[in-house]
Amino acid sequence: MASTTRIQGRLLVSSSDCGNRSSVEDCVVHPVLVSSVSLSFWGGVDPLTSVIIDATHPLHGCAIVDTILFIPSGRGSCTGSQVLLELIRNGLAPRAIVTRDVDGILCVGPIIAKEIFGDEDWAVPDILCIGDDGFETITARSCDESTVATISSDGTLLLGPDLNAVKFSLQHIEGRETEEKNKSTDNLKLTQEEHRMLHEGSPAEQIAMRTITRLASIMSSPSLLPVTQAHIDGCTYIGPGGLAFVQHLVDLGGKVCIPTTLNSVSADRRRWKELGMNEELAVAANSVGDAYLKLGCNPMSFTCAPYLLPESIPKLGDNIIWGESNAVVFANSVLGARTDKYADYFDICCALVGRVPAVGVHLDENRQPGILLDVTCLVVDCIQPILEKEANNDNFELDAFFPTLGYLCGNMSDGRVPLIVGMDSIKEHISMDDLKAFCAAFGTTGTAPLFHMAGITPEAKDPIVVQKMIQNNYHRRKELQLQDLKLAFDALDSGGHLVLSSDTQTNRVDLVAFGNPHLSITECERLVKIVTDSNVGKKNENVDIKATLSRRVFEEAQDKGYISTLDKFGFSFINDTCWCMLLDPPVIPPKEDAVIMTNSGKYAHYGPGLTNRRLRFGSMQDCIRAATLGKWNLRGNDNDSRPRWLSPTNYRRQPARNYFSDTTFQTKSPSSRPSGSISQNFFWGIELLQTNWSRRFICLALSRGRRRSDLKRLS
Repeated sequence: MASTTRIQGRLLVSSSDCGNRSSVEDCVVHPVLVSSVSLSFWGGVDPLTSVIIDATHPLHGCAIVDTILFIPSGRGSCTGSQVLLELIRNGLAPRAIVTRDVDGILCVGPIIAKEIFGDEDWAVPDILCIGDDGFETITARSCDESTVATISSDGTLLLGPDLNAVKFSLQHIEGRETEEKNKSTDNLKLTQEEHRMLHEGSPAEQIAMRTITRLASIMSSPSLLPVTQAHIDGCTYIGPGGLAFVQHLVDLGGKVCIPTTLNSVSADRRRWKELGMNEELAVAANSVGDAYLKLGCNPMSFTCAPYLLPESIPKLGDNIIWGESNAVVFANSVLGARTDKYADYFDICCALVGRVPAVGVHLDENRQPGILLDVTCLVVDCIQPILEKEANNDNFELDAFFPTLGYLCGNMSDGRVPLIVGMDSIKEHISMDDLKAFCAAFGTTGTAPLFHMAGITPEAKDPIVVQKMIQNNYHRRKELQLQDLKLAFDALDSGGHLVLSSDTQTNRVDLVAFGNPHLSITECERLVKIVTDSNVGKKNENVDIKATLSRRVFEEAQDKGYISTLDKFGFSFINDTCWCMLLDPPVIPPKEDAVIMTNSGKYAHYGPGLTNRRLRFGSMQDCIRAATLGKWNLRGNDNDSRPRWLSPTNYRRQPARNYFSDTTFQTKSPSSRPSGSISQNFFWGIELLQTNWSRRFICLALSRGRRRSDLKRLS
């Protein structure tokens, strides 16, 4: 009999109490999909087809319905729970999701399906965690289309080469348990008030507390923590399930008990008709927003950048409950507040009772870095020469460096909180807008909700603290190289020169998109400075240029005269929503071969899968230049559309640094670089952990930016 792999996992969410399985004999064997790359369900999986649409993912193009999906964890967006609920509702969910890490976002969708829609005959997937060793065993095993697996009710995973092998192993499992092990909250200690809300509170409070205590048990939380404010990511409209959920809370009389802001919704609530948005979608989106307002949320928020609202800026050390991945990373890293990356639906539950589980980066020990990313050479070689030569200029081109680096650091962090060293030498040139762009891009590829940047972010400013962080993580150090940064830029500029397609490539640009995350007032000022430069011409009549920003920032920009200046140039403005929600014409170009240009690393990552359009990426100045020319400007080089900071003319590596007394980083000299093609050099410079970073870019180069019907998945 062919070999079968057996792993005892921890069943975080079980389908057995939904009627899918009552004993191990009732286990159904399903085909498997295995990837060592984490997956964001939002922007990564189509809830109407179950197809993986993230073009950077090795499983791109695969349907996950009725499979057992193996991934290390989710990543990126907090909205994965919404997508998973809609997949469940549509009968398109995987039969199980098996993870390396305990992932709360993946658990919340099935939990809500049970809590709110328990009477429906929906197939809810198992969520099984098998840990580092178990996951390594699975990824080391050769799996093909015939490989199948099943999960028993006690969390035993069986994976074999075919149906007969797994069924044979099923017959030899003893000591079966039919009850879900981890459902109890016995280890969770509640205060008297928390106990009251759970058992004697209003119906909405009881639902919220059941959901919170259920996830707290999954996350092994010993207690709950009070929080000072909330930001709700779950107010977007992904499908009918989310609308039914929030309307149910309203019907039960629910009210938030802490100041609560709302994320961008799925339509401009006031101007959707003027923008030509689909009426059915706009009405549903406004219904979701209206329901959250009835729960007591701030009516003047509706922004993916709550840190731009003066009343919503948390203090250092504040425990808060924020959804929206870029906001979570910004709050933790730049402001020093404390919030985990909380799932949609879970966020409003916490706002109703003012509590969160005492886990994750709420705790001191989990805020410590677990990996060291050294960017010294990148800064010395690529950035400092430009800053020194153009000290009196605004260096508009450099703003694209920060989302590119954030995108790279998120990928290289391997799920750990990184300490990024080497940026302090240019800290006087780093603005809050630069950090905002870095956070948004980091949040798309990273799973950690926090990074530290030595000498810059608040918890890594003390040299003694930073030195200790370095010493604790020097064994897990990666020196990021120019080639890594080029690959990251090429991933974001996926509609550019690395795209392989049967179509004739042009440099045409049809839409320029600003504001993901929402524009700040200083970004509006910067755009005005660019468009009023004497060297900038008029907007090309064939190019649309649109910006999304909150009502609050829009009004301030109006008062300062920025809106009128940008309007004269040809800008149009959208409030309440952002580019990750604006998926259909006429807001985006109607032609499938259209090209969208953006300065947002987040939108450049998610845009191709969400819109089925080609995305180009560059600085603010690049975007305005494209809007005037009607095409991408190759900066005078026919063979390379990359910015100057990716083509340094000289290397000044020695000495690279003497970072905080006796901790010195040795860097490779330029002569040590291997020669040859990209395929020969892919893993050069990744010194410690062999990730799938390079392979993902190979997949990306062959697929991203092309029409979905033309895609051929690489296995």
